[in-house]
Amino acid sequence: MKIQKGSIFRPGKDFYKIAGILLISGSIQFLLAVNLAEVLFPGYNVGRDTLSHLGGSLPVVEPSATIFNISVILMGILSVGAVYLILKSGGCRLFSSCLAISAIGAMGIGIFPAFTEGTHIFFSLITFLFGSLAVIFSYRLGLNIPMVIVSMILGFISFLALLSMIILGLGTSNPLITYLGVGGTERFIAYPSLFYIIALGGYLTSRGKDWVRIRFTDGYW
Repeated sequence: MKIQKGSIFRPGKDFYKIAGILLISGSIQFLLAVNLAEVLFPGYNVGRDTLSHLGGSLPVVEPSATIFNISVILMGILSVGAVYLILKSGGCRLFSSCLAISAIGAMGIGIFPAFTEGTHIFFSLITFLFGSLAVIFSYRLGLNIPMVIVSMILGFISFLALLSMIILGLGTSNPLITYLGVGGTERFIAYPSLFYIIALGGYLTSRGKDWVRIRFTDGYW
């Protein structure tokens, strides 16, 4: 059995442009929804409060909670749709798997808000972890060098910020928490990946089939 190592372009099934539109739409609507939810949340502080605080604070603050939870679920659904189209077009399975897991995690964040505690933390962790890995592994889609460089920079910013929270915790022993707060540090995990997914969506949408034609029968590592 042959194992697909990278992207193998299928001329008869080119859905990259549609996948790109889904990625752009999902990420941008989420960022706009977060901005709106923050504005409508009395006393919200981006340094002190996490993104999930918008949708899962107790007592629940409306309409911020509904806006955030629906938006993050929608982003997950659109991302899963994009993954399906990328795979159908011959896209790399490693990248697609990481993005799909992250998307499912995003839906879990909306379904299980912050007040569910352990369950919410689990979905948040897999969203951030596999989201940053998806950004790093996106080079396997056959991107040009500038996009690969951007993916590595943003992917590792997100991954290292997450690693700092896991290893150093949320106290003063973590310099990021000291200077940025929990909410600010979380944004350095979430936003680099989101910004890159928007850029990747634009790349897919504007370039189409010409860039994904890999000249190796078995793909590449």
